[in-house]
Amino acid sequence: MLASLDRLLRALFWALCVAFAATGLTFFAFPDATIQVLNTTGHALGFPPAPASSLRFWLSLGVAYMMLVTLLAAAIARDPRGRAYLMPILAAGKATSSLTCLGYFLGSQPAFVYLLNALVDGSLTLLVLGAWAVVWATSEEAAAHDRELLRIVLDALVPRGGAFPTGAADTDLDDAVARYFATLHALGPVGLRVLLRILEYGPVVFERTRPFSRLDPEARAHALASWETSRLGVRRQVIASLKLIALLHFYERREIWPGIGYDDAHLREKLLAGPNAAHHAARLGARA
Repeated sequence: MLASLDRLLRALFWALCVAFAATGLTFFAFPDATIQVLNTTGHALGFPPAPASSLRFWLSLGVAYMMLVTLLAAAIARDPRGRAYLMPILAAGKATSSLTCLGYFLGSQPAFVYLLNALVDGSLTLLVLGAWAVVWATSEEAAAHDRELLRIVLDALVPRGGAFPTGAADTDLDDAVARYFATLHALGPVGLRVLLRILEYGPVVFERTRPFSRLDPEARAHALASWETSRLGVRRQVIASLKLIALLHFYERREIWPGIGYDDAHLREKLLAGPNAAHHAARLGARA
């Protein structure tokens, strides 16, 4: 899956590279004709024409900008994951172009060329940021950080010496939860990564404090409680879902059963007397 995704990212940025180069060359070779064509198109749609200008100073700056974004796209296309840090830079350039043209369209003159550039470069901004988000969401390098953050969250949900003497940190609960998300769907680990980042920066957004992993244990417990009591239903649903998944996997551990008053003797007796007794004997014997 990652190989196919990487091929798609390379194709995307090579296409952007070619498009930027062709656009820059068109602007440089036919500046007046470009504006004339856009004015003609805009006139047909009811927009006033952009004023003609013989000054080439701005053209020089525009061509330099197109050269820069062309080289950025080419550099990213060679290694989208290794050079993903260049994507926000490319997106920033396109966002600046889009927003300034939108400002000119709204505050100066409603010419079609302004609106078109605002829409095109705005769309390219979202496209590049989307590619950056995809790389982040599927990055294997972030897996170690994900696991550490998962341990921190689970330890806050099931602390040692809390409701039970044994806490999440005393078990392999983080492995079990990670495996569960991996079995849900090919993108299950991506969903877990997004969920963990939501919990990590939730305190920053909603409580104006530090990220979850940088809080002390008491503050982490308070942060989780704020999710449960939030007025936003989606926040309550997020923490309720995570607690359900975590506690289901926590309670299935035999060392936890005495703490919740569970005894599997009756169930074992029924299974060992049933038609698949040999299978269950081998399975339960391994867990005994």
